[in-house]
Amino acid sequence: MSAAGPTPEASKTPADLHREQGVQGFCKRLIQHRELDTKLKNLPLGVIGDLKKILTEDDMKALQPVGPIVGEVLERLVEEIFVVKASSGHRYVVGCRNKADKEKLKQGAQVGKSPARYSFSNCPFLS
Repeated sequence: MSAAGPTPEASKTPADLHREQGVQGFCKRLIQHRELDTKLKNLPLGVIGDLKKILTEDDMKALQPVGPIVGEVLERLVEEIFVVKASSGHRYVVGCRNKADKEKLKQGAQVGKSPARYSFSNCPFLS
């Protein structure tokens, strides 16, 4: 022993040493977690950059949402159900929203149909 007294390492109990090792391990894990978190935050930017390199302009257009299908009323089956012929030539049996004026929905009236639903999504020509 030195004249200054016992060293701090010698006065630590096994519990103190165990706690110190735990704190050091926690600090290492915390640093690893922060590094991984930073990598994850930067990952989407890298993925988007890679997609822009891979995808062509035509591929990007294909990913964009599709607008309404324009068509005309062929006939009324029931009060709220109609047969609509789309501009592409397909025929659809569709319903009508409550907001649309059903008196204006006569044969030949143009309407817009949502590609995801079998109902008129909008009726711009009926207003």
